Amino acid sequence: MFYPGHMIKARILGLVLTAAAMVTACASPPTARDPEATVPLKRVDEIPKTLAILPFENNSVTDAERFEPLSRGLAAMLITDLQQSGTTVKIIERERIQALLKEIALGQSGVLDQETAVEVGRILGAQTIAFGSFMVLLDQVRIDVRIVKVETSEMLMADSITGRSGEFIGLQQDLARRIGRSLRIPLEAPAAGAGGGDIGAALCFSRGLDALDRGDKAEARRLFDQAVALDPGYRSQVANLKGL
Repeated sequence: MFYPGHMIKARILGLVLTAAAMVTACASPPTARDPEATVPLKRVDEIPKTLAILPFENNSVTDAERFEPLSRGLAAMLITDLQQSGTTVKIIERERIQALLKEIALGQSGVLDQETAVEVGRILGAQTIAFGSFMVLLDQVRIDVRIVKVETSEMLMADSITGRSGEFIGLQQDLARRIGRSLRIPLEAPAAGAGGGDIGAALCFSRGLDALDRGDKAEARRLFDQAVALDPGYRSQVANLKGL
């Protein structure tokens, strides 16, 4: 399609402004956030019994195709961290979520607006759902997450985290702790020096998930081994997977 010159300039300006906003947001340290963004539930009867973590939307400005596997990979990492917390909240298994998304033709795109996400949560029998988006720009990452009550669509949490892509696993673990804190699920901080956090390891792990979902176990094992070699912090993530 042909675009007039002024429209092309407008599109370029829009991308530049988006990139500038991303760099500005990511200039803060990984722990910087609005202190009111995550508010723990106050009463025991408010704590949900089930939580589904859905794929994250990829809003990367440049090289978006490269980072697309993180859509499901990030959700899988959060599921593992929360499942291993020993919480009484039931975290719905990744395989169930993926099977449903595939059935309704959303497994590849990972794009879920709140209305669709709530409906997916209802079908899964989840009382609450977590979903959001991420953006990778140069060496910076921003992840946004929301937790919504399925029955009423009430927002229980809205938070974001930013940092360097070389600290990806640390960002993901911090996000898991914030989700846990909002639902009164205690998560311990990872041991110091657990891994380098290279986003390349996260991509290998995420591509391994894609291969596993396609039934290519040999390729999945190769990619998982590569992820662990790049960052040993992914060993527990791989160990939690089913179907290998």
